[in-house]
Amino acid sequence: MKKNSEWTIKETRELFMLCGTARDGGKSLSEAFLAMAKKTGRSVNSVRNYYYGQARTFELVPEIATKLGIKTVGVKRDAFVPFTDNEIRTLIETVLVNKAGGKSVRATIFELAGGDGKKALRLQNKYRSVLRSHRKDVEAVMRELDARGVAYVNPYVRENQADNFVRLTEYIAALDESKVGTFLSLIEKLT
Repeated sequence: MKKNSEWTIKETRELFMLCGTARDGGKSLSEAFLAMAKKTGRSVNSVRNYYYGQARTFELVPEIATKLGIKTVGVKRDAFVPFTDNEIRTLIETVLVNKAGGKSVRATIFELAGGDGKKALRLQNKYRSVLRSHRKDVEAVMRELDARGVAYVNPYVRENQADNFVRLTEYIAALDESKVGTFLSLIEKLT
């Protein structure tokens, strides 16, 4: 019996034919991989990896596929479109303001995506990336919101921290003037 890693030209042609038929029929390539795996005794993952490896080779050097009589079907890929600075600002601002209004990040992003799950995932990934790697930009958006008097949620402050800060501020405001000085002296000793 031959080794599983050795593919013949005949098998390669058949694999690409099965995949072409699946695509033309609007079916998943997984069905073609499974059929070829059963026929050759290889694992489905092995067949899939081989297919995509060969597809890349044929994409780079299409003459090889032509000489072997293999019909390739190009993989449809969406063109990469980077976010503009304005789109990023709008995304951050909308999420922060909606969060202050009680709406979740996911609900806001899904709404911005117009119900398109793929677009929502892209927006969510961008939002997380900006929060993690571009804090100065997020802080600039928050300063603009402050200047306009718009309520928002600071994504860098945990909710319980914000609640504790509000409670502490309210406690200090409720103290009479003679006790405020004593309270602040105690806090200073703790730090």
